[in-house]
Amino acid sequence: MKLKFLLFLLSVIILNSCKNVSNPNITDVSRITNNQTLIDSLMKVSYERGVFNGNILVAKNNKIIYQNEFGYSDGSKSKELNPNSIFNLGSIGKEFNAVAIMMLKEKGLLNLEDKISKFEMHLPEWSNTISINHLLQYTSGLPRVNWRNVKNEKDIFVDLSKIKQLKFKPGSGYTYSINNIILQRKIIEKVSGMSFIDFVQSNILSPSNMKDALIDPRSDNPQLATPFNNDFINDKPMDIEITGWVHPTVNDMYNWIVSLHSGKLISEESLNQLFNSFSESSEAALGGGKFKNNKLLIHQHQGSSFNYESFIHYNAKEDLVIVLMTNNKNFKLREIAESIENISKGNSFLIPQKSVYLTIRQKCYDDVNEGIQLYKTLKKNYPDTYNFSNETELNRVGYKLVEKNQIEDAIEIFTLNAHLFPKSSNAFDSLAEAYGLFGMTSESLKNYKISLRLNPNNTNAKKQIERLKESLKN
Repeated sequence: MKLKFLLFLLSVIILNSCKNVSNPNITDVSRITNNQTLIDSLMKVSYERGVFNGNILVAKNNKIIYQNEFGYSDGSKSKELNPNSIFNLGSIGKEFNAVAIMMLKEKGLLNLEDKISKFEMHLPEWSNTISINHLLQYTSGLPRVNWRNVKNEKDIFVDLSKIKQLKFKPGSGYTYSINNIILQRKIIEKVSGMSFIDFVQSNILSPSNMKDALIDPRSDNPQLATPFNNDFINDKPMDIEITGWVHPTVNDMYNWIVSLHSGKLISEESLNQLFNSFSESSEAALGGGKFKNNKLLIHQHQGSSFNYESFIHYNAKEDLVIVLMTNNKNFKLREIAESIENISKGNSFLIPQKSVYLTIRQKCYDDVNEGIQLYKTLKKNYPDTYNFSNETELNRVGYKLVEKNQIEDAIEIFTLNAHLFPKSSNAFDSLAEAYGLFGMTSESLKNYKISLRLNPNNTNAKKQIERLKESLKN
């Protein structure tokens, strides 16, 4: 009943908002007030739907216009989040070492083209071919960390010393690997003569007024939000000790964004360099940036670690900052940020829906028929709460089953998806792939043909059809 009331209230506010946008006499104060109300309603509905448990801050024109906390600091629901709650940033944490490197570069202490062998880390011959710039852009050719062998940074260097050949020639490919981050931090220590933690605290956190941020806080720190899943089960403590991770509050992250983009830490030229990436689809040192005439327009970065997730959004033209941090990952922060930006611009916006994939995946792993039944029950009882309109929700479940080598179960999910989305070329392409993996060549061919008919530009379907035809001849 509460959720229905919130949705009704939100619809009324949106209607009034649309009227106000067309009124040329509306004041800036009333716009801000209206935006605050809309954002608050959006966040309350997102919390009620179970897609956001965390802290949020929104700033416009250098003023915080909205800040709030929703939900609990752990799965026990015994303690609510508060403004001083700190979160693990996931890969957003790499921004601090990237900026630290540029600070050292501006002091003339290193160059981005320096090969990492220069810093005497006792690595194999391949270290003569990898530059600092390769580390920043994840184009070093270093593989991902083998976490089965690694428990700490020492183990990482032991593994690195055993690598005889890189995955690819540095600069010719892209692999997102923590190995690159660890080597960046070691170079910072070698050049500065300080520990990475001390350097970041003295040269980044303190100057940026990130007064509540902690580096590597203990798990029993009362301000540290504990990650939990949608069944309110806390993540198990990690037995891996990789140090140097900043855990901030939302206010700390706001101060970081302001400091970063004001030129307080590094120059505009250095900042822009950190948005260089291998391709449009690959991560840069600062996540992702959009430019026009060499001027930064948008800075966005998403990071996650187990059930932690964070998202920062900076729109330079609108002077808009959005910080979202959660300890209950639902992959909805980007959607929430997009809705908030639309509210800021006076545009219509969407209310994020709960993920079908996250809700039914475990049930499908255990018993695919029970998982499908849960899907149908949710669709019947909660058609507006869950995202049933996006074919990728079930597709992700299917491919997770493929990863687990539960191919028959994957076929059941892909078959359901193709039935629900009969005009989707991708749905039939996935079904065809699963049939192929299960050795059912004729069924695979049939579904690839359907996929190609729905999308004549599906080059993968064309190739697979030719391959399967040859296979059937033999």
